[in-house]
Amino acid sequence: MLYCFLNASTERIMTYNLLNFLGNDDRESDFINIIDLAEPDMIVAQEVVGQTGFSRFKSDVLDILEPGAWSGASFMNQSAQQDIALYYKHEAFTFVSTSVVYTAQSGGTRDVIEWEMFHISSGVQFKIYGVHLKATQSSSEERLAETTVLRNHLNNHPPNSHFIVAGDFNIYSNNPSSEPAFEMLTGSSDDNDGQLFDPINRIGHWHNNSGFADVHTQSPRTTQFGGGANGGMDDRFDWLFVSQSLLDGSSDFQYVEDTYLALGNDGNHFNDAITDGNNSSVNNTIANALHDASDHLPVYMDVWFDDLTFSDVGIMISEIMVNPSSVSDSYGEWFEIVNTTNDVVDISGWSIVDTGDDQHIISSDESPLAVNPGEYFILSKNGNPNSNGGINSDYVYNNFSLSNSEDEVILLDEAGAIVDEVHYNSQWPFSSGVAMEIHDLTIENNLIDNWYASTLNYGSGQFGSPGIAYNGTLNINRDSHILNRFSVMSIYPNPFNNFVTINIDIDQESHAVLEVFDLLGQKIETLNSGLLHLGLNQFTWDATGHPTGIYFFKFTSGPRYTVRKAAFLK
Repeated sequence: MLYCFLNASTERIMTYNLLNFLGNDDRESDFINIIDLAEPDMIVAQEVVGQTGFSRFKSDVLDILEPGAWSGASFMNQSAQQDIALYYKHEAFTFVSTSVVYTAQSGGTRDVIEWEMFHISSGVQFKIYGVHLKATQSSSEERLAETTVLRNHLNNHPPNSHFIVAGDFNIYSNNPSSEPAFEMLTGSSDDNDGQLFDPINRIGHWHNNSGFADVHTQSPRTTQFGGGANGGMDDRFDWLFVSQSLLDGSSDFQYVEDTYLALGNDGNHFNDAITDGNNSSVNNTIANALHDASDHLPVYMDVWFDDLTFSDVGIMISEIMVNPSSVSDSYGEWFEIVNTTNDVVDISGWSIVDTGDDQHIISSDESPLAVNPGEYFILSKNGNPNSNGGINSDYVYNNFSLSNSEDEVILLDEAGAIVDEVHYNSQWPFSSGVAMEIHDLTIENNLIDNWYASTLNYGSGQFGSPGIAYNGTLNINRDSHILNRFSVMSIYPNPFNNFVTINIDIDQESHAVLEVFDLLGQKIETLNSGLLHLGLNQFTWDATGHPTGIYFFKFTSGPRYTVRKAAFLK
């Protein structure tokens, strides 16, 4: 089953230069308004003035906005006005450690701060770095020295590590002659484990260049006050860089596309204050707050953590009529599910959803709503065969529609776990009046290559096999794929410390394999390969000596398998 972002945790990471924040100049209300709009879950803040500024930003801003929601990571006082701090919502994250990457040229200032964080619901552990490089155009060599130390540090991470580097970089362009620091951070080298990437890939000469007006972050003001810069919007100093693993689409920690934003930058204030004239991205109150609070704009992005849960009850989506021809879509859409087990499955209380706003909760006057072993069960928008194109529906839903171009059919059980999901687009094998169907119930049904256009007639000249097994050239017997029931009954504790127990219940003696994999898909250990007896089979895995993180437990019996994950914490 392929993943989607549905029901997974999405958290917002923000970086913001607070302009020498000490908490004694009445900017707190501005920051409250800004953060209320941005809704971050984690903030990397630059120019926090010592322990006092660190504490006051939490007590006078974050705690006023959301009492009891925020914590601050262990603070490293750099004895200057360039201190860097991390704040996070403890409902989503746990703080692990703080350390320093010593990049400073003198006096202990401008060092990079490294925090290790743990995302609670997914078990993902990652590092986030707070950066404030040397300022002014004449300081490019100092920035190169600082970024060289940082890149060497990042290169020491194992391949596919998760990290974010956030802050005020004071870098003017990507020109390696005038600004070599950018190439040091983002360029290819002998070791690319620490290579950084711009999630929006807006690379170039940013300084005083109107072509990058929509990503500039300094300065939102053109008048001098409060000690900040006043050149108008003409530089992209503030960044959220990510490691490759957040962009590859395959890990449990991902950047969410199109969420990267410089708050308050509408792209129409090049070399102007963001309060000049109309600001089309924020209202006047927020524009004024951004103007007065700092000489930088906050930058944020959303990241996705894989804490999805899956059900293995054995219900599978087997056929979909996206675009009926004999009647309108609003009357003739339907999809089919099949029970591949030997057990009756009650689908009452389940939900039919997509990744948008469509949602229907399955309910029935007759409870439970049973799908019998081997049964092909039809869910439709209309239950009347005289007006729905000639199908006999088992259940009628509302508030759910199928797009004729790209959409999803996702089944969730009562607990919100994903039972099955199909994500299709216009390239899939359906057309007007032609349903698409699965010909093999043992393979992945979220892949285009495993679906076929139906060639069987039903109703008023349409094509599909609603309520029956595919019986074309492959001649699949209705009962041939009803598999013996097996399930990983529990993995506990989860998260676990060194030892974890896996319980497997099977209804007949059979040959089975239980394996442990890491996040990279590498097999760590085989816990069983042989006959399992009827009933409960218990296994224990000792993770001592293995690194903390997410591990997958794959149980295979015949052509079917199930996978569970658990978080190992030392």
